[in-house]
Amino acid sequence: MRKRKGALVLLLAILLAVLLCLDQRILVTDSYTVAVRDLPESFEGYRIVQLSDLHGAEFGENNAGLVEKVAEQQPDLIVLTGDFVCEEGDEKSFAALLPQLRAIAPCYFVSGNHEWSSHMMRETERILEENDTVYLNNRYVFLERDGQKLCLCGAEDLNGYADMLKPAELMEQLHDREGDIPVILLYHRNTLPEKLPELDVDLILCGHSHGGIIRLPFIGGILGTDRKPFPVYDAGVFELENYTMVVSRGLGNIHHIPRILNFPEIVVVELEKAA
Repeated sequence: MRKRKGALVLLLAILLAVLLCLDQRILVTDSYTVAVRDLPESFEGYRIVQLSDLHGAEFGENNAGLVEKVAEQQPDLIVLTGDFVCEEGDEKSFAALLPQLRAIAPCYFVSGNHEWSSHMMRETERILEENDTVYLNNRYVFLERDGQKLCLCGAEDLNGYADMLKPAELMEQLHDREGDIPVILLYHRNTLPEKLPELDVDLILCGHSHGGIIRLPFIGGILGTDRKPFPVYDAGVFELENYTMVVSRGLGNIHHIPRILNFPEIVVVELEKAA
């Protein structure tokens, strides 16, 4: 009897170890169709790949596995929503990754909390500039397609400089200049519905949640990055009163806490015009 129990415990330990290993390495792709009001006709079906929270993780040599899966999605645009350079050493893999992504589609970046807390933001900015990747540091650009335009905006993470624009101020400034236009906002944290539910934006792409770190079937994430249990905005699409928010589960781990039942994720968003 004791031998059977010992064998069962050993088998469970092996299964857990295999599961933990797979949860860190198997990349999955989740695709969403999101309706945007007044979307220009030429942007119907526009495909955006979102990558977030790499945290130094690697998927094959020089992230070849990640690059291959991104290319398979045939994106029109790639957005990077922060936490790619989180500690010394991450800048090397990030610098190797960016040119590979840029060969697939134009890339746009917003800062995460860890680029700032690690004091690596200056180095990150240098890498972005050298690799022709647009850093949306509290500013906006217009994407162009067949003579039509769509506004893409990026708000800095709260860990940035104290005197920088806050998301609400940035949106107010944008609409004062450009009028009532549809806007896609890149922002690292998944906290805007709690803090700014009436933000004047149409679609928010964010990360930070790591999918709740540990996920359970039919329940979802059980631990927020703020250490609070059962985060509401853990992953996926949230149709809120004023805007739609897409939350990426991200690619890497947080503070070396392993992902459990929570595969690293590539998000694909396809745009359509709201009815």
